[in-house]
Amino acid sequence: MMDALAFIIGFLLGIFTGLLPGIHPNLLASILSTASLPPDFMAILLIAMVPANIITSFIITVFFGIPEGSTFIITLPAQRMTIQGRGLTALKVVLLSTLLATLFSGLFIYPSLFLFPFVYSILSPFMKYIVLTFSVIFILKSKKPFLAFLVFLSSGLLGCFSLKSGIYDPFLPLFSGMFAISALLNIGENTLPEQKTEEPFRLILIPYIMLGVALGMFADLLPGVSSPAQVATLMSLIIPTDSLMYISSVSSIAVSESVFSLSTEASLNKSRIGTTAWLAQFIDIGNNLPLLLAAFLFSAALTTILLYKARKRISKIAVLNSRPLAIILIFYLFAVVAILDGFAGIIILLVGTALGWFTVRLGIERTQMMGAVILPTLLLLFRIFI
Repeated sequence: MMDALAFIIGFLLGIFTGLLPGIHPNLLASILSTASLPPDFMAILLIAMVPANIITSFIITVFFGIPEGSTFIITLPAQRMTIQGRGLTALKVVLLSTLLATLFSGLFIYPSLFLFPFVYSILSPFMKYIVLTFSVIFILKSKKPFLAFLVFLSSGLLGCFSLKSGIYDPFLPLFSGMFAISALLNIGENTLPEQKTEEPFRLILIPYIMLGVALGMFADLLPGVSSPAQVATLMSLIIPTDSLMYISSVSSIAVSESVFSLSTEASLNKSRIGTTAWLAQFIDIGNNLPLLLAAFLFSAALTTILLYKARKRISKIAVLNSRPLAIILIFYLFAVVAILDGFAGIIILLVGTALGWFTVRLGIERTQMMGAVILPTLLLLFRIFI
């Protein structure tokens, strides 16, 4: 009975945190840890909250262009589809991809317990050169390589400053400025069309879901700032970013990385996801893996069904008088950043917004602003960023 109550509370909190940018499971986990709750109760609550949060957060990314830590990489292609009236298709692909990715990840998690230590020992010495090579290719493939380099470098330096600023959530003002507010400022009256187009889910996407699972499987092995985002960014070198295949793979990375974080904690004692680190304080993950996997899968399935049933109603809210809604969202983001990250967060938000705006004006791919993640990762790997 208590486990069921913990699951319900965690599930509802996951939906809540997914719909409100800046309110992360990590924050709630730190708050709840101060309460006198049984360890098993807290463990079930946290594991139910994670998939509900990840999957729900795609809604604000697809329809409102507001990025979250694990979803911001699909902001650009999802925004394009919503502007084309295909937001429902994007959401359907995300929902089914995350559900299938959760299933596939559950099948491979036990082999990963033995594979991770071996792969980590091989990749770790060469990781900095791999990331550096992909970063150079990432810039050179731009239509305007020099300007792309300047955007990459500028966003990277801003990312370094944000990470070293000591603010609560360094990614919130960074990505909200570069991707969300810069886009919201360009929204005019009735810009977004009614989301009528809803294409069927294609079986051809399953290989890309498997690719996302494979990449998410090793995301935790990459030492860096934000491994899933880094992997997804570099994946754009082989998959067009404006395709459903890319959206399917990236959404699969986001959820599978969370599943496999249970494995890295159990086999390597490494938790690069904050919620998993909190979870490990309340329960032995290795000895309770079947229970945790079952709760994760059930939460993911329940969230997928709920959002799939409500997808058309959600899309109608997104296109209602979009200009006033954009203004409300901008003020909301400013308020959340001010509350959580203070004056430094506001400065980062403003600079990020200006950078995003100029990037669009210069005709540079906004994906070059992923330097905000990649450059700090490179500096960390080369032991420059300490």
